[in-house]
Amino acid sequence: MFEAVNVVREQRGQGRNLFLCADGSAPLSGLLAEYAGQAQCVYIDPPFMTGESFTRRRRFGQSGWKSGRPTPEYPAFTDAYDSRESYLTFLRHLLENAHALLRPTGVLALHLDWHTSAYGRLLLDEIFGENAFLNEIIWAYESGGRARKFFSRKHDTILLYARTKNYRFDLQRVPLERTEHRKNHMRRRVDEDGRAYSEIRTGGKVYRYYDDAPVYPGDVWTDISHLQQRDPERTGYATQKPLKLLDRILRPVVQDGDLVIDLCCGSGTAMEAALALNCRCVGVDLSPEAILTTAHRVNSQDQTLICPCTMDDTRLEGIYTGDGGMLLITGFNATHPAFPKAEQALDVLESWSAGRLVGDVFVAAETFRRTPHTPELPVFCLLPPGEGDVAVSTVDAAGRRRVYKWVNE
Repeated sequence: MFEAVNVVREQRGQGRNLFLCADGSAPLSGLLAEYAGQAQCVYIDPPFMTGESFTRRRRFGQSGWKSGRPTPEYPAFTDAYDSRESYLTFLRHLLENAHALLRPTGVLALHLDWHTSAYGRLLLDEIFGENAFLNEIIWAYESGGRARKFFSRKHDTILLYARTKNYRFDLQRVPLERTEHRKNHMRRRVDEDGRAYSEIRTGGKVYRYYDDAPVYPGDVWTDISHLQQRDPERTGYATQKPLKLLDRILRPVVQDGDLVIDLCCGSGTAMEAALALNCRCVGVDLSPEAILTTAHRVNSQDQTLICPCTMDDTRLEGIYTGDGGMLLITGFNATHPAFPKAEQALDVLESWSAGRLVGDVFVAAETFRRTPHTPELPVFCLLPPGEGDVAVSTVDAAGRRRVYKWVNE
């Protein structure tokens, strides 16, 4: 039989990537403090002081993952503060932690909107220094409604600050295709190799701009769209940013093996972008929903997950045939007011891992999760012999994590 246990730490592989359910604005301590002075890039997309409460839409069961149909909503996070002062205290502490986590060559990217970008700039000037300012990037997009009594607010602001004057930034890592010919009275020509270019003479010099040569982004980005409702990238988590945006932020700053930290990781976009660039990553968020969303999305084979367990009367039923044998899940009875009626057994189970408890750490050997491409969740595996008690970690369709230990009856 399976018996519920309270195990916070879960590990796969060597656990080099860390997803930590914690307050990124709290004084650095524990595991996070071990990364002080090591991050090449810290990205922060904090709450914007909107006063709103946000939810996440999660797919439910095999049919929900297969069809992508509208799904139940569950609480994600609240962007409400007692006062402006309490929000600015929170933001200040985030930025002070970012400053402490960055290495001398590192760069901070702070993502805000019109609610708080002015305050963010002033705090960064104070904490990092005015001379550390690199860019105020305008990410302009077309989405949402239209204002009638003022110009529609259709952009976010991303503030880039360097940790020291020896920061790393390589603009050539983010080339753009030239989409139109230069004008301004330039002459159109073709060289001896058949390459088209525009030419202008000024100050006694001739400048040539080839049509097929790369151009590079300025500080106004209009070519990255906001995620649409049915975008395949969507996790259902509110305020999710597009992967292309985070790739452009990180790519000029990081190299293979560098560490990227996100102190408000939300749906995990920065973590996915970092791993795609062969970087290590640390994602921190106060919301267990955010941490589990990130872990599900990234699905790293080399990660440590630190997230609280839900301790209730939910039972996990199954069969284990003995050391090195088969482990089979036969029942899981989690309930939630937002759950639709289950269409088939185990619909409420979103993912599960089989492994062993080694001390107070659950070490995963096999992990199974629903995705749009694999909506049917496998329910058995062969668990090889190993150290520790046989155990299973589960995440249900409401984003709640539980751990169970196998006990011989």
